[in-house]
Amino acid sequence: MSLDSQLAGEEAQIEEPKPQFDLTVSVDSMLAFLRVKPANADQVVTYDEVVDYLTQKGITYGICEDDIRDFCETKKFYTELLCAKGDLPVDGEDGSITYNFSTNTDFRPKERADGTVDFRDLDMVKNIAKGEELCRITPPVPGKDGTDVFNRTVPFKPGRSPLLPGGINTAVSEDGLALIAEVDGCINFTSSRIDVSEVFIVRGDVNSASGNINSIGSIIVQGDVREGFSVKAGKDISIHGMTEGAIIEAEGNITISNGMNGMGKGSLKAGGNIVGKYFENSVLTANGDIYADVLMNCRATAGGSIILKGNKASLIGGKYEAGQKIVAHNIGTGTSKATKVSIQSPKLNDLLVIGSEEESMEALEQQLTNAKNDLEDFQSKFADLRAQIRADNQMEPEKQSQMIKAAIIKKAKMADEVQGIKDKLKIASEKKNSLSEFKIVGSSVVYIGTKMSIGPFNLTLMNDYSNMKFYANADEIVFSPVLPSDF
Repeated sequence: MSLDSQLAGEEAQIEEPKPQFDLTVSVDSMLAFLRVKPANADQVVTYDEVVDYLTQKGITYGICEDDIRDFCETKKFYTELLCAKGDLPVDGEDGSITYNFSTNTDFRPKERADGTVDFRDLDMVKNIAKGEELCRITPPVPGKDGTDVFNRTVPFKPGRSPLLPGGINTAVSEDGLALIAEVDGCINFTSSRIDVSEVFIVRGDVNSASGNINSIGSIIVQGDVREGFSVKAGKDISIHGMTEGAIIEAEGNITISNGMNGMGKGSLKAGGNIVGKYFENSVLTANGDIYADVLMNCRATAGGSIILKGNKASLIGGKYEAGQKIVAHNIGTGTSKATKVSIQSPKLNDLLVIGSEEESMEALEQQLTNAKNDLEDFQSKFADLRAQIRADNQMEPEKQSQMIKAAIIKKAKMADEVQGIKDKLKIASEKKNSLSEFKIVGSSVVYIGTKMSIGPFNLTLMNDYSNMKFYANADEIVFSPVLPSDF
């Protein structure tokens, strides 16, 4: 072997010094940085060398291959190389609550199309029907796991699910995602609680501060209802103060502690009763009864009765119609301004029609007297007739038997006729009593000029009447003294 060959072999056996690698990994293990220090200026560092080093250090995910190749080819060893990059987890989104009503508590007047402002419609009452959803949860949106540079899974943080703000008269739906109203009512809302109340309370007056009140349930107004405003309820309305020229409507009863001056434009409409101390210049409509101390210059209609009770118990001026009876101490004014009172109902009309088709009680009583006399006269002669028939030796026994039998049948028919007339009298008496239940009662004075109508009959009083009730028979309006049972 020549000397040159021997020297070349020895040089081949001497390994070239390796470059130095300095690896830094971020605290969350999502980023890996590499610095390379070559052994000499001409040393070549390859892509494979870098990747092999990273693999030895456990860096196997998110290798930045293109950056490493460029780093090696351009020999940018004086810079720090981002050699691996993990995928951050995507955290889940929190769930949310969607409310099916306005959560606004800043009640402001609505602007009309013409630019003016409606101070009466503030939408203060939030109504809800039984079984309807108050709010519903939108579930959290799932996230996505991440992976660090060591190829380890980094779990995402799940979103939080909100709690349903359940309160009084609410229930959670079967799927657990919705809050349901258990009753018809109005919604009381805070950020952490929803209550459904069957009674909406106005803690003061109904005026420009509250706006009109419209509730599916009952309403209690602790103050007054001012002119031009309205209160409407799906159940009862109770007003602790007074009412001025307002519109009050309830499916149930209406109670006004002090009373109402309708100012010619106020009205009350109730599916049940209307109760108040006094009503003046108002329109009242009740499917049930109307109770007051004074009704003055009103138009009132009651499906039941109009009852005036109290110190005055007076019905003065206006027009009043009831289905059953009108009862007061005083009716009318005695002036030129007439008070009109009327009793009208389908049942009354039916009784009047039936009564007009049948005989009068006087005629029936006369018929009963005659029938009784005939029966008594026949009974007194029956024994003698029977003895005469049997004593007649000329008459055949069979003939005697037939005559006696005929006399017995006649007696029975006469007795049936008496009983039939008694039955008719009983029915007629019941109808008369029923008719007298449809009445107008003035326990003190019913004044001259008062105009009455009961069913189809009309009467204008030409005198004052004291302690008198008026009702109809089959022919006209009649009157009689008031009895304790008339109240």
